[in-house]
Amino acid sequence: MRQFFQNKLFRWFLGLPHLYQKEVKARSITVLIPAYNEEQTIANTIVNLKNQTRSPDEIIVVDDCSKDKTGQIARSLGVKLIRLEKNSGSKSQAQNAALSHITTDITITVDADTILHPQAIENIIKPLTEPQVSSVCGLVIPQRIKTFWEKARFIEYLYGISIMKGAQSNTGAILVSSGCFSAFKTEELQKMGFKKRTMAEDMDLTWDFLIQGRKIAFANGAICYPLDPPTYKVYKNQVDRWYRSFFQNVAVHRKNIFKCKRLTFFAGWYLLEGLLSPLMWVVFPLFVLGEIKITSYLILINLLLVIITSLYYGIQLNKKLLVLKSLPCYFFISLVNMFLFWRAFIREWILRDRLKEWSKGH
Repeated sequence: MRQFFQNKLFRWFLGLPHLYQKEVKARSITVLIPAYNEEQTIANTIVNLKNQTRSPDEIIVVDDCSKDKTGQIARSLGVKLIRLEKNSGSKSQAQNAALSHITTDITITVDADTILHPQAIENIIKPLTEPQVSSVCGLVIPQRIKTFWEKARFIEYLYGISIMKGAQSNTGAILVSSGCFSAFKTEELQKMGFKKRTMAEDMDLTWDFLIQGRKIAFANGAICYPLDPPTYKVYKNQVDRWYRSFFQNVAVHRKNIFKCKRLTFFAGWYLLEGLLSPLMWVVFPLFVLGEIKITSYLILINLLLVIITSLYYGIQLNKKLLVLKSLPCYFFISLVNMFLFWRAFIREWILRDRLKEWSKGH
């Protein structure tokens, strides 16, 4: 019976997380924070890291030639500061500047506007006990959930990350080990490095690992709280970068992506889901009118899945009422996301108008 409940296929179908070794041997940890003009948030991030139940052995802040007091604030808090003389132009190169300075067993990347649950570091390193796991990402929850766009993103994270990344994790093929909070085996990260060839260095690196036959895991007990877009303008810029980066990554890895069947499946699923999403809005009026019974049932199942999943995790986070208030926002931005996905598809693959500039998410 015990073996039955530990079966990977069984747990995948139930959406249960993979069972990792509970006890983690003592290993040294460095937290790497790339930062550019982050004087408003960098102090909170550093103090939060120092107050973890498993505090890092070293914190390195890469000041990417900031024009504000980011570097001064970081240095005053006793972390190791690497100040670049010239702005690198991308998060990937800022992170690469620190890799040769890291001597610990594990490297954790954290954005300069992100704070962590007190047990986040303790939980995110557990899957790294498995020999095949190269990287682990955590559960993302918006730091602020006040505006329409922040509420919509809140549901996106509860449903999309918990369900989709949970399923992907049980196959060892997470599509992206999120840059806002991820852990790596340092030796493997240093060999691979962060690439500048797309606008999503975290997805690019994840796919490199998967194509090499490595595994990526998701730790839902490792919660991070980044600042998410509070307005449509910022939301549009961030999501546009995410979608266009996905198309860039498919193009970059097109010759090797089929080496990893798990990656091929999930990337193909994501692509088809995005391209076919307009069909749902075409048949939605027929669903309301009850003209197409099979389609009606499928849409109803999808709606219930979103609602039930979000409420389940909302109760766990003690945010049940916030979930109920946020659900209508999520269903509205599904239409916005459909537009942005197709817009990114046309600009990247049809018009060949490649995105080359980084837009922050706040």
